[in-house]
Amino acid sequence: MVSKPDACLDCPFYGDGAGFVPDEVPVGARIVFIAQNPGESEEQQGRPLIGVTGQMFRGRFVGKHLPEVPVAYANIIKCRWQQSGRRSNNLPPLGSTLWRSAVTQCSGYLKATLEACPDAIVVPMGEHAALAVTGLKAKAMLHLRGTMLSD
Repeated sequence: MVSKPDACLDCPFYGDGAGFVPDEVPVGARIVFIAQNPGESEEQQGRPLIGVTGQMFRGRFVGKHLPEVPVAYANIIKCRWQQSGRRSNNLPPLGSTLWRSAVTQCSGYLKATLEACPDAIVVPMGEHAALAVTGLKAKAMLHLRGTMLSD
């Protein structure tokens, strides 16, 4: 497990200080896929989107449809939440003070990733990522799916 940077000390997700998952950004990335937070596999290996769902996404979608495109992978929150000493894939309620605090704490990492890919298409995956990236909260992801936004 990757140790969390000192910049994470004030984060409500800091926990035991282990389990930081940095973004994966190849040079010249044209698309940035952003998930909500890492799961157990990601935490253990220190790489985003490599668990069961991530493997299916990377292999079945990216590998099949975008094999020649440099793709970056990121998470809004860089570690798993620890409740009562146990790690959890669940997050606090969307938009809650605890959630907003963790997103704010991690925002510098995502900003650096997006600055490294200035011309990339940014694809938030799920409502947590969509709210953190766009500030838009929908009744359901269905209301945002397929929406193109520009800066």
